[in-house]
Amino acid sequence: MSKNGSMLQFVFRRKLFVLLVVLVMMQGCDQNIRLDENLCSANQQPNSSTILLLDTSDPLSPQHQAELNRLLRELNPEFQVLEDSDFFLAPGEELVVYELAEDLRTFEPSERLCNPGINPNAWEWWRDLTEGRAIAQRRWQMFDDRIQGMFATEESPPQSSSPLIEALGIIVPRHVTSERSRSEDLRPVHLILYSDLLQHSESLSHYGVYPPAEQLLTAPALRHLGTNLAGIEVSIFRLERARDARWQSVDHYYWWTELVQAFGGQVIRQESL
Repeated sequence: MSKNGSMLQFVFRRKLFVLLVVLVMMQGCDQNIRLDENLCSANQQPNSSTILLLDTSDPLSPQHQAELNRLLRELNPEFQVLEDSDFFLAPGEELVVYELAEDLRTFEPSERLCNPGINPNAWEWWRDLTEGRAIAQRRWQMFDDRIQGMFATEESPPQSSSPLIEALGIIVPRHVTSERSRSEDLRPVHLILYSDLLQHSESLSHYGVYPPAEQLLTAPALRHLGTNLAGIEVSIFRLERARDARWQSVDHYYWWTELVQAFGGQVIRQESL
């Protein structure tokens, strides 16, 4: 082959390589930018959901606030190390936060956001060819700012009721469909209860004598409280308060374990704080 022929072949291969790189970058950037204001995919539902039900019927003590901060840090993928952790939030998965309210007629999430992807500081070199580092870093900053904003919430005034079980009856159907609970391709929905767990409503109160958990499925006056937790993993954090020691007994602690199991859910973590 002549010298000119070799040069033309080299130029052709170089242009072809550049073209392929540009096409890959365009495809990666096109996929990379389609997130909504909550850093969730604009084209598809989240792969899975972690739902935090935060009981603000009483103000959090400094200790309970610190524990909440730690929990939210665990949910922040920047600080996650083990993918098999109960609190691992994978790319494309969402965190939804509900704050318990007395009036559930307008009960909506106080926060919703998704893991925006792999931290660009941990990228392999080739990701710079297919994904926009500057865009990814801005998204990570947005995610961290939103997480930090959860830490800075002001104390809520005490509430006269605490309809925890009724709140579950609203939250779960919103985020768990029968198809999703049966899917083997999606991670189970993770429900986190962060509360003193002292249910208090007109239907059922833990301030006094109350029935065994399984009766919520059989007693005519209580059946409306039943919620299908099939396919849901549940973490329970009971916030201990000295003034409520009479009601926050060992039996009360395990009453909630039995309730989740009676409703078809799986308790994967349970602690007293």
